[in-house]
Amino acid sequence: MQPHFSFRLDNAAKIFPGMLSRRRTTIFRLAATIDEAVDVPRLQAAYDAMLARCPYFKVELRRGVFWYYFEPSDAQPSVEAESRFPCMYIPFKKRGVLPFRLIAYRRRIAFEVSHILTDGSGALAFLNGILAEYFRRGGEAVDASTLPVDPAVPVDAGEYADSFAEAYQQNVPATPRQSPALHFGGRALPPPVFYVIEGVVSGSALKDLSGNHNVTIGEYLTALLIDVAREVMEARNMRPRPIRISIPINLRRFFPSNTMRNFVLAVEPGIDPRLGSFSFEDILAKVHHYMRSELDHRFIRRQIVRNLKSERSPFIRIVPLFMKDPVLRWAYAAYGTRMFTIGFSNLGRVSVPEGISRHVRAYSFIPPPHNNALNATSIAFDGQTHIAFAGTIEDTTIEQRFFARLRAEGIGVAITTNRR
Repeated sequence: MQPHFSFRLDNAAKIFPGMLSRRRTTIFRLAATIDEAVDVPRLQAAYDAMLARCPYFKVELRRGVFWYYFEPSDAQPSVEAESRFPCMYIPFKKRGVLPFRLIAYRRRIAFEVSHILTDGSGALAFLNGILAEYFRRGGEAVDASTLPVDPAVPVDAGEYADSFAEAYQQNVPATPRQSPALHFGGRALPPPVFYVIEGVVSGSALKDLSGNHNVTIGEYLTALLIDVAREVMEARNMRPRPIRISIPINLRRFFPSNTMRNFVLAVEPGIDPRLGSFSFEDILAKVHHYMRSELDHRFIRRQIVRNLKSERSPFIRIVPLFMKDPVLRWAYAAYGTRMFTIGFSNLGRVSVPEGISRHVRAYSFIPPPHNNALNATSIAFDGQTHIAFAGTIEDTTIEQRFFARLRAEGIGVAITTNRR
């Protein structure tokens, strides 16, 4: 019997409907470049099959009296053509509009989806399910049993569970709030302009470089972002403020969950330049030890409690949604982007069955656009690491300095961009 997929938004998603705009689209992109031109009819068939397999994705946003919720949709989405800019606005508050799209362009298959529905891990699992079905329909023998979602296996109830609610423990103390972080700002670009600068580097060279410092690749790249931000702050004679990098952490690593909905929380390693000078080695050490101490299920649960405590308040529950929306927008401004300097989403190394991997040449990952903000991502596959910066401001100093520092360490970087 097919379950009925009406459900309330998870804790991570609740902030997004109120902040949705043509600039803050909440849309991010995961894409795979394959070894041949995309067969669009075959891709459409694979897309249809995965939507039937994952009915919790084929949903529309609805506005309730107290909370937003999802309900099943009769929409029949088609594979779309590429647009001038990635991650463009989807008016998913309207009836009949789904919060995602699938795009085919030459050899690239791109899945763009709102954070209201899923996180990077969920989106990657859905994209890989489409790829498995696409290559199967092309005659390839694909053993998708190792994928989070096998298109040939019926839906499991855990895939649409709210794992935040399951991980919540009432008596755990919440984490304290932090002070605002350094921001650079700059001349804002009008929507839908959204610039992406991507650098492709050797994964083995990056591993050797980080290994020479006894840190992981993610820790090295995080420390480099902090140090580059410090350099820019000092070069511009800006007032010192804490420099923090917001890193979403996949909580499926710490709690038993196979949910395809959001299940991430951010940790924010950084330095406070008001305390004095920090060498790059100092920053590496701070990031390394911070990640070791914070990535513990007991500390993570404290943040889950902090985030869920307010929505579980009897008073908050009875406040009408038209009053909640402006409060959530204010909370996002006060406790969201103000708390970190740069966002950095690292999906790590992609692992797929041989029937997929022999056809995929690269994966890429583009974060959602934000007002006057810069975000970075990293994703690795087949010996290459793709590092992307995406921003809505004209200035590219951070990106230039970041890749220049990698080159100074002997790491070759191939740059691509959609900037004119």
